Amino acid sequence: MTRHIFKLVWNRKRSTGLILFEILICFLVLCGLLSAALNIEQRLRRPSGFEFDNVWSVDIGGMAWGSEGDELAADRQTQADLIRTVKNLPEVEAVASSTNTPFSGSTWMDGTHINGQSVGFLWTMASPDLPKVLSLKLLHGRWPEDTDGALGYQPVVINRQFARDAFGSEDPVGKNMPVFDDEGQPTTPEEDARINRGVGVMEDYRRRGIIDETPYLMLLAVDYNGGDDLPQELLVRVRPGTTAEFEEKLVRALQYTAPQWSYHTTLLDDRRQSQLMSQIGPLIMASVVAAFLIIMVGLGLVGVLWLTVTRRTGELGLRRALGATGHSVQRQILGELWALTGIAVVVGTIIFLQFPLFGANFGASWSVFLSGLALACLVIFGFVTICGLYPTWLATRVQPAAALQYE
Repeated sequence: MTRHIFKLVWNRKRSTGLILFEILICFLVLCGLLSAALNIEQRLRRPSGFEFDNVWSVDIGGMAWGSEGDELAADRQTQADLIRTVKNLPEVEAVASSTNTPFSGSTWMDGTHINGQSVGFLWTMASPDLPKVLSLKLLHGRWPEDTDGALGYQPVVINRQFARDAFGSEDPVGKNMPVFDDEGQPTTPEEDARINRGVGVMEDYRRRGIIDETPYLMLLAVDYNGGDDLPQELLVRVRPGTTAEFEEKLVRALQYTAPQWSYHTTLLDDRRQSQLMSQIGPLIMASVVAAFLIIMVGLGLVGVLWLTVTRRTGELGLRRALGATGHSVQRQILGELWALTGIAVVVGTIIFLQFPLFGANFGASWSVFLSGLALACLVIFGFVTICGLYPTWLATRVQPAAALQYE
């Protein structure tokens, strides 16, 4: 029976070519959308390594970038005063300054070499309370402290993946971070360079949620006694149940302490929602357009099948006259439609799998692509079956006597 159905499809290839093309386009659209949706869903389930609930961000404006001497010393003292002032507010549990804050667009990076390849990592300076603010998890070792400036080296904490890829099975705690020249060859640090030495390993920190970025991070303490740079953002963790009125109180305290600077406050959860919508917004719009496309294809498919059944009244009536039941006629029409869908799925699968083979995987893994492909197969077969129900039901209503009209 299957061979007979494919023979019927081949004999009607001119009339069924348009149906085949429409199903192929729908299948490719479904593959792309479902793979993108599964990729986002997989990233959302991936642990971020920090907690952002009840955390306010304060972006400080007016700080002179690259200041030196007395001006830099004054900025260091003022920012330290800000942290103390905010920490004394009754609603505040912890406050810290930091670079590379969650869901922000700014990025501080540096580079190194791993296995001969040049890689970047997040160069994150923070005051000592950052782990309390973001509930960062320390796997072993210790966090940098504000008294580390007296040491002869720079204590740093790196994340789990950085430690695994850079040191393998060795423990990075107590080891100096390797130094490389411009060509990626190991070298000794310059005499006046401060050595970065590992003092701890933390859980992976995915600060921007579903957006792909470097998996490597190095955390070091801000030196308010003699450092060269300062973060320009504060993170404030408040007690659960703190209302939105706290924002005004926070800004007043900041302006009272350092009126020469400006402050922009926002909740990390609001930044996360905004960033998430910027990522899934295009997918939602594409899904709406695809839904209209699929509906139009479905209506066209119903119309074409209806016309096909009408034109084949003589053939179907003759089958009924030879003893075929209405259900067998319905199975024949659906079988032809499934055969067309099967051909479209095979061709579409070959086309769709070319994207990851040529590197156009958009950050998705092979498992995501294959899952999206499998789900698209189920959806497209269900879709064409629904579209074919009414036309195939009409085919079951053809009576044997109808064949006489075409003799």
